[in-house]
Amino acid sequence: MPDLDPTALSQRLHQAGLRSTRAVLGVAELFDGAAAGWAPTHAEVADQLAQSGAPMNAVTLYRLLDRLVAAGLLARHTAPSERAWRFRWLGMGIDERASTAAVPHFECDACHTHFPLQDADAPTQAVADALRRTLAEHGHQAARVDLAVHGTCAECRGDAQPYP
Repeated sequence: MPDLDPTALSQRLHQAGLRSTRAVLGVAELFDGAAAGWAPTHAEVADQLAQSGAPMNAVTLYRLLDRLVAAGLLARHTAPSERAWRFRWLGMGIDERASTAAVPHFECDACHTHFPLQDADAPTQAVADALRRTLAEHGHQAARVDLAVHGTCAECRGDAQPYP
């Protein structure tokens, strides 16, 4: 993964109305340096921070993760089988369409790795747009559409090569 540019991150946070504290930068660097598809829970992030010598108060970490989601740097979704939020690094790109576009992915229920489904872009957007229209007809405004397929990845099944 590319190294996180602290100046670019500070600018991105400032645009979102956030400060570039040591805690914010530490969490962003943790996500940016992780393997692609890493989608930890709050507790897993706390464990990683503690292992790296930068432990953080649980409430502070919850608030920080929420702020990074609001800034568009992290995506948050609920893991239904766990009743826990998982967070995924979105990176530094600032793209208005990306903030509202549906990002289809496959989530392994065993290892919780996310695999983006890049080839499903056009059909996925058509479904997401239809869902938004239906919600609008009922007076609702969709902020985002999360489309996920759950199952067991090839690596966890042990019968195929892992996703690149």
